[in-house]
Amino acid sequence: MVKKMNRRKGGLRTGDGHPAVGGGFQGSNIGTTDHQAVSDQDVNISSLFQTIYNYVDRHPKLQAGKKQDAKEQLQEIQKALEELKPDENFIERRFRNLKRMSPDIVEMAFEILKTSSGGVAEVIKRIINKVA
Repeated sequence: MVKKMNRRKGGLRTGDGHPAVGGGFQGSNIGTTDHQAVSDQDVNISSLFQTIYNYVDRHPKLQAGKKQDAKEQLQEIQKALEELKPDENFIERRFRNLKRMSPDIVEMAFEILKTSSGGVAEVIKRIINKVA
């Protein structure tokens, strides 16, 4: 529970024993009090997937049920990509399922994800070769 919020130069301090945010996020890690860490790669992936989810929501040819199915496949892909060692076979199967629903969503997702930072881009590039 955040008791007090203090402004300080270069960031925001949330209170006793809680994380402080300051400066930029590029190349940094955000730690929490229970020793879990969220890296800038995770933040990057989340924003990339949000773009993909928005595309699915606006897709003119998908019915509501298919949109929900596509988003569920994408959520599973996102969760797998956030792992330290992503299961490429699992991700590949999810992309194949998604491709059956809407090949253009897969193409758009590949284009967005292969520009991500770190190992995610490498995993996606290998999967693109298998799914294509």
